Amino acid sequence: MALTMTRTRTQTTLTKLVELLSSVKGELEYVDVLLVAKPEAAAALLARKTVLQSQHDALCSTLRQFDESLDPEQVVAGAKWQKKYRVRTPKTLAKRYLEAVA
Repeated sequence: MALTMTRTRTQTTLTKLVELLSSVKGELEYVDVLLVAKPEAAAALLARKTVLQSQHDALCSTLRQFDESLDPEQVVAGAKWQKKYRVRTPKTLAKRYLEAVA
């Protein structure tokens, strides 16, 4: 099948949705790790987890609307979300992330 403009746009959109879902899943996993490691920041982390969970649900339903054969649960967690914090060590990432969600 030839790649038409509509097909190309759809594929690009699906790719971006999957990348977003991967980032959200990665950040959700990180929030779970921080909840155990930093219980003093639980209130802010739980609030962020609620926002991320709603984004996760919205992205999954959007992906299913595009293509019912896609299984959003097969998308693996990614680390692209960490780029905005511009860190090199896990300790610095935790510090900057907690500052951002507080």
